[in-house]
Amino acid sequence: MSKRINLLILSLVFLVGVGGVMVFRLWQVEKMPVASFSPQQSSFNLKPPTKALKGGFLIIDGNVKKEPRDKEEFETVEDVGGVLIEGEKIATGKKSQATIEFPDFIRIDLGSDTEIGLSNLMSDNFLISQLSGFVTYRLLGNNNTFSVRSLHALMSFEPGESEITVEESEIVVRILSGKAKLALVDLDNETHVWELNEGEEILVDDGERRVEIK
Repeated sequence: MSKRINLLILSLVFLVGVGGVMVFRLWQVEKMPVASFSPQQSSFNLKPPTKALKGGFLIIDGNVKKEPRDKEEFETVEDVGGVLIEGEKIATGKKSQATIEFPDFIRIDLGSDTEIGLSNLMSDNFLISQLSGFVTYRLLGNNNTFSVRSLHALMSFEPGESEITVEESEIVVRILSGKAKLALVDLDNETHVWELNEGEEILVDDGERRVEIK
């Protein structure tokens, strides 16, 4: 009988102890200062990287437009003044053309109904997004390289001159001089790379992710 009484007393002591701890913790929580939430305002840097290259128009013929870095609408380009910076887009209309140049680096000729984006203008990672139309690229230095992204293809070029045509789901690349590489992600999400040489013409069927070299 005494053993049962002792066991009951120990159980009561244990329960009282647990209850006391819980009450003490609740008291601590109530006494804790409440930190007010102050949302931080986010800001978008409208300036390109300080080391990014800057270019300009050499030729404007017909309807040529530019989408500034800080806007979402194209504006008509009236003359060859002004500076082209990273993040901007350029588009030509029907029977129109334009030539832009980044001094000592690259000259880019846009045909009619063409649109490109100046995605990255750092000299060691120069990248143009060609969305549509016909463009001729000519590097101006023997040590310069650049890349062009179109649809699911990425092309990197060594010093020389090349032409790229993008029409719906088809890309045609002509290597007029120099060398290049073409990387394409297939329908199984695997990347394949082709070496391109001077004088070759490459047809990319982006819908079927198929490459043909002539």
